[in-house]
Amino acid sequence: MMQELLKVFWDIALWRRGPRDVPASGLLLCIVALLDLLTSAVESVALYGGSLVLERALLDLAVTAGFFAVCMLVARRTHRLLQTLIAVLATGVLLSVPMLGLLLLGRQVGPDGPFAMALQLALLPLQVWYLLVVGHIVRAALEAPLYTGMAIAMTYLVLNYLALAQLPQAATG
Repeated sequence: MMQELLKVFWDIALWRRGPRDVPASGLLLCIVALLDLLTSAVESVALYGGSLVLERALLDLAVTAGFFAVCMLVARRTHRLLQTLIAVLATGVLLSVPMLGLLLLGRQVGPDGPFAMALQLALLPLQVWYLLVVGHIVRAALEAPLYTGMAIAMTYLVLNYLALAQLPQAATG
């Protein structure tokens, strides 16, 4: 069962499937939300150190859930919210694994290390991939054109960034 779910999430990340292929399960949403909190916490430690880890992870999850709830409500697609949230969170967790590896390596190298710029450049395709995946999920959930899904995905990522930027930044070191 777990292997089948991972395949579904991987296929969504590769645009072979959409959120409709995800089981509408409250338990599955809880599981992927917990995994999202865990990966957000590790990302927070890698980027900012141990300060406000739980706050950052909870804010990230709250912004994600709230943003997509509003999107589905405005589009009158609330019946698709559960599957959309599961798809967004699960693919985010899936794509965060290589990102976390690069972030943790970057923490070891340091911001002035010889490979710091290369690590930052290696993160860029993963971030673009995540943007495209969220756009694909939104497009499929709303039955809208891709440009609509991408506009909503970019809005989500900007709002999420702005919300997280309101928390104090700890010096990394």
